[in-house]
Amino acid sequence: MRQDAAAERVTKVAIVQPVQSPYWTERLKVLARSEDLDLTLLLERGSFAHRPGWQPLAIDGVRLEVLQSMAIGAMRAGDDLGYRVQGVRSIPWRLVPALRRLHPDVVVVCNATEILLALPLRSLLRFRLALIVEDTPHASRNLGALARWIKEWAYRRADRWFAFSEDARTYLNQIGIAQGVALSSWSLDMGEFQPSSSAESPTRQSGATKDRAMVLFVGQIIPRKGVTQLLEAWKQLSASLRGKSRLVLVGDGPLLDDLRLFVREHGLSEVEIRGQQDYGTVRQLMQQAALFVLPTMEDLFSLTVVEAMACGCPVITTPFNGARELVEEGVNGWIADPSRPGALTASLARALSPDVDLRKMGAAARLRVEGMDNVPVMARFAEGLRALARGRSAE
Repeated sequence: MRQDAAAERVTKVAIVQPVQSPYWTERLKVLARSEDLDLTLLLERGSFAHRPGWQPLAIDGVRLEVLQSMAIGAMRAGDDLGYRVQGVRSIPWRLVPALRRLHPDVVVVCNATEILLALPLRSLLRFRLALIVEDTPHASRNLGALARWIKEWAYRRADRWFAFSEDARTYLNQIGIAQGVALSSWSLDMGEFQPSSSAESPTRQSGATKDRAMVLFVGQIIPRKGVTQLLEAWKQLSASLRGKSRLVLVGDGPLLDDLRLFVREHGLSEVEIRGQQDYGTVRQLMQQAALFVLPTMEDLFSLTVVEAMACGCPVITTPFNGARELVEEGVNGWIADPSRPGALTASLARALSPDVDLRKMGAAARLRVEGMDNVPVMARFAEGLRALARGRSAE
């Protein structure tokens, strides 16, 4: 009898993701500690070429299945800000038989395509449908009328919405979804991402010590990330500031050769282009950097901003990044619009000026994100899943 009662309390959860990211791997390790959750991770694809290092990895307490979805080319336009994104869209047709076989209590999806494929089975299998929402009003502004209508219609079919930022909650409100929304967030292992233990690191003293302060960019080397604007802004800095600093660019992408040519042509000897680096190296660079810069033209919620702040590094990012909600101007970073001439240069000059204490700002950055640790964030997520399975309203 006791075994039967215990079995009845287990909630079967199927989490659908396009690909397994390192972030979700760590988050699921924590979620799997909840013994009352029976977890299955359904991946649309094993990997995508533009996501190096994102691949299926075993997680104790989580069943893993790769659906091997159909992949088609996709284009996302941001012509108003000077970028276009060529990528891949996957169509997970095998999600339907997988859900029939698993018969979950809760299905967690992250896009409209997954909702549309899961919907026909919801009434039959009587599961609840939860949607992870990263969308922002900015990122959705260039959708065509038909695509916008389909997406919004699909989103409204979910039973619960986990908004991963204030921007995401605003987006849901704009499309008529206000009830049943739970504010969640991305998260990290704050014990892994933390300030350097070396109290003497010269790069964290200020922006103008005798040692060169490292300014760090980490991201894809593509137009959307604003890396070309970053180099233009850097070039406009005074020779004095550039002589006391160094700009380190980490990442790979089609603009890499263009950046190298730009650096050579303009004699920017203080700019280092490192290319793709492993996560351990990136974390060390964040711990060493005096300032992190992500001049993105569009990011739903950049986790590199969270990582840098967790490592005690103040940041410069843009109004087009959902993670801007973490930045308090002049306290733990700055917001600059790279599409406005001179704006990014001005923020860089301010950050690297002698009267700015980047070490103090880095401490404030760390304090701002400490609550985004995997353990408390995933504990709240787990409780949201339990409540949804039991038919309760969101808190």
